[in-house]
Amino acid sequence: MNTKRTHPGTTKHNSAGNIKDVANAAGVSIATVSRAFNRPDTVKQKTCDLVFEIASKLNYVPDSAARALVSQENRRIGALIPTINDSIFTHFVGALQQRLSKDGYTLLIGVYDFDPDYEAKELRSLIESGVDGVVLCGGQRPFGLYDLLQQRSIPFITSNIYTPESPYPSVGPDFHACGVEVANHLVNLGHQNIGFIDLSPSKNDRAALRLSGVLQALKQGSLKLPSSNYVERPLSIEDGRIGLRTLLEHSPDTTAVICGNDVHAIGAIFEATDAGISIPDELSIIGFDNLELSAQIKPGLTTVNLPTSTMGIRVAEDLLLTLAGKPTPHATRLESNLVIRGSTGPCRTNKTHLTEMSDQLLERS
Repeated sequence: MNTKRTHPGTTKHNSAGNIKDVANAAGVSIATVSRAFNRPDTVKQKTCDLVFEIASKLNYVPDSAARALVSQENRRIGALIPTINDSIFTHFVGALQQRLSKDGYTLLIGVYDFDPDYEAKELRSLIESGVDGVVLCGGQRPFGLYDLLQQRSIPFITSNIYTPESPYPSVGPDFHACGVEVANHLVNLGHQNIGFIDLSPSKNDRAALRLSGVLQALKQGSLKLPSSNYVERPLSIEDGRIGLRTLLEHSPDTTAVICGNDVHAIGAIFEATDAGISIPDELSIIGFDNLELSAQIKPGLTTVNLPTSTMGIRVAEDLLLTLAGKPTPHATRLESNLVIRGSTGPCRTNKTHLTEMSDQLLERS
């Protein structure tokens, strides 16, 4: 007679259980277990917690392929973000993922490094992976990509931008208004020769909106932004340093600098400090994003606080409503606010001394 022996220490639960095992152990129906995983909002929280606890003990994992066949859903959302090197995007993705997870969705991420061709490639990969919805960053991309999503009937939202005039749904800050606010802050401090460092507005619609806001505010103050006062640089602290050197080389009488992001602004502060330029006595610097580091450097960076985590939650909720066939706002404006710290102050610079400082920067470059 063949006797099957069990290795000491093993139990009958070493192999994964199935949905019937979970239902029996929890004292609920198979349908309830299914809803707990697929539609947790339709099941009492106490029951969901019990089902998840037992499923974990039994090593039960729902079969996503089988689930998709039955429900015509993959329970996956794709998100395309330009970079993971900027904490505003990591905070956004973290909040987005947590909110989607509450409704049983998995988040798939594609990073395209501000390259539109690579963004298109990543979008096609997400579609091939079987996503039920897509989150995009900004609205500037070839119309063919929007057509692709619409042809596949895949809902999508453009995040990190507020564009009520666009035919596509958007959730984010009003970067034009933010540009007006930072420029007005410097103009009210008495600055007239203002510089600007940012990403290329031809490749980044958020940068274009910031620039339009700055230009509007300067015009209202009877001021201009000469081409010599505007510098385009890629996103890095080193490029912030290079941006300030370039700016002061062409416009040595600049008394204040607007940076389109905190990364550039922090680089500019480091460069100015190394050159002996006093901030804000000789040069005011202002940024966008309110990164954690911005409050820790000396002097603290005046910047625009963007509600990145709130945006992640709101984008997730709007996309979930769309997937459920419920109405959502076409464009949602999220409030931002100016955080004033030590890097900006009244214009009281001795222009001759600042010119000497810009000469030192040139000698170092």
